[in-house]
Amino acid sequence: MKTKTKKRLAGAAGILIILCLLLAVDAFTGDPLSRAWAEGRALHRAETLYPGQKFHVTSSYSGQFFRYGATVQSATSTDTHFDVTTNFWLFTEDRAEEQVENRWNTCYRMGEEGADKIAKILARDAPELTLAGVYGGEMGTVELDLAWEPDGDGSGRSTPENYLENFPLDGSFDPSVLQKVPSRICLQVLWDGAPAQEDLDNVLHTVKQVMEANNLPVTYYDVTLVPMDGYNSHEELLDMVVESGPVATSDIA
Repeated sequence: MKTKTKKRLAGAAGILIILCLLLAVDAFTGDPLSRAWAEGRALHRAETLYPGQKFHVTSSYSGQFFRYGATVQSATSTDTHFDVTTNFWLFTEDRAEEQVENRWNTCYRMGEEGADKIAKILARDAPELTLAGVYGGEMGTVELDLAWEPDGDGSGRSTPENYLENFPLDGSFDPSVLQKVPSRICLQVLWDGAPAQEDLDNVLHTVKQVMEANNLPVTYYDVTLVPMDGYNSHEELLDMVVESGPVATSDIA
């Protein structure tokens, strides 16, 4: 009897060890069944918050430490998309208030539409300026941040929740919004040789003139001049870059 009991205990201990190892692996890598479960819960959460709308999952991610995330998108509303996370298979939370109701999605999308419009205007009215991707990659050459307010250290952030009436859900970008909310435009301009502060001042003046001539009065201009040559290392390049930081339009001559 004692031998059988020991075998049973050893078997149970082995099963327990295997389960613990499986849980440990699952905590770091996740598993497809749990992810599918979390996606289903995300869809249920979305359709509960927005009855009458159909949603689909555009992406899902993570799985580490039993935390799964999914982004859900409405089939009938461009701006109604948000992230939902499920912890330990049962506890679900979402970012619908921040991303949809506080109009972050709308603000960001309108900013992209406005940036595309501004890039085309600058290419037409200031062809002497060679614009690079705003973050150095193959992306848009202009960044337009709507409802942008500088904070204490000057880095700033968009606060569409303070200007909700100007960001109707699924509404298109209207240039008149620039007269109603603060905004910032960011540009990187490629420069022949080493740029100086005087060059930066001239570029700021040119961009401001073009913007205002086209009834696009932004509140802040953030321009960076990046040399195309004249350096031998990345460190030398960084030393030659000239940045304005966010400059109020009233401070540009």
